[in-house]
Amino acid sequence: MAVNEYKVDHFQEYIEVVSSIGKRRKSKLGHPPVLWFRGHRKQSWNLSPTLLRGVKLNSIAGVNNASGRAMEEELRKQHYLAKNYHFLSKDPKTNIEWYEVMQHHGVKTRLLDWSESAVHSLIFALECFFDEKQYRTVDRINSSPCVWILEPIEWNLKAIKKLLFNKKILDECVDRLCASYRKKCRIRKRYEELVLAFDDYIKSDSTEHLKGIFNMSSMMEGLQMKSNSEWVQLLEKGELYYCLFNLLIFIYLSTEQKSWNDVLPLSIVESYHSERIRAQKGAFSIFPYYKEDDLYKNVAKMGILLDAMEYMRDGNYFLHKVLLRNPTEIAFEVMNSGLNVSWLYPEMPVVANAIEQREIFY
Repeated sequence: MAVNEYKVDHFQEYIEVVSSIGKRRKSKLGHPPVLWFRGHRKQSWNLSPTLLRGVKLNSIAGVNNASGRAMEEELRKQHYLAKNYHFLSKDPKTNIEWYEVMQHHGVKTRLLDWSESAVHSLIFALECFFDEKQYRTVDRINSSPCVWILEPIEWNLKAIKKLLFNKKILDECVDRLCASYRKKCRIRKRYEELVLAFDDYIKSDSTEHLKGIFNMSSMMEGLQMKSNSEWVQLLEKGELYYCLFNLLIFIYLSTEQKSWNDVLPLSIVESYHSERIRAQKGAFSIFPYYKEDDLYKNVAKMGILLDAMEYMRDGNYFLHKVLLRNPTEIAFEVMNSGLNVSWLYPEMPVVANAIEQREIFY
């Protein structure tokens, strides 16, 4: 199925589109569904993280990992940690938390950032119309802004089911846990139970708005606090969610390459480690390292990236693209509603600039 597409000329029409998507997904209890948003200055930009877009995969014979990209990601993290640790109000504890902070400050990672706010993402898409100092006239002329809308719960349920019904992936996940054949058999049995019970197990009447969206750092902290034998015992006899968490850690926090046809990105939430992330109401999609097979390379020559979310046919019907056809007018209406870029960047220079420049640039 194709991505759902809408065209709007005014701020009010944009809000109406968001509302209409929400009403179609409204639960029986009347709760608004969970929607995430991402603003793009150009409609042609892909839903693909900066690290996967900007760093080539260096294949090494006999080595099944994302060499090149993994090294680039690790080096970026080490240098960012060394030079910015003292600026953080809350210390990141895991790699994924460091990637979160790095992503929001322009460092390439395999996270794609979203916002839980429809308005913040709209301002992102229209940012060049608010700031004459940072953006040139040609940026505004060449802009074709849009806002992407993701249904993260529905996307994740599809992504997780796709993993659970992939026997090869489950076998690879279990084989890495321990040497004991008997323990592996018991853990495989637990995964079979999870597959059969998943739809009922994931349900939660009182927390439907949280269903299927996890905090990967919390998973990693839980794993790091336990010995391998303790973790294996939990997989054998503990709650089924330990099996699910183990699978997600194996897929998304490993540097081993995965087939773009087998694994969808996962929508996650992480702790806010800066005022900027808090202000932007940040959320993320984490991508595995995808294999660039012959089909991937051939299709890429035609401008289609099979590891970009909009081309993932197993999930792209949970994506919506809102085209902003009259950006200057919409930007004016947004500012007229009391909104500007200081909502995105709460740092003092940005707030000062917003005070001095209350106009829309054409």
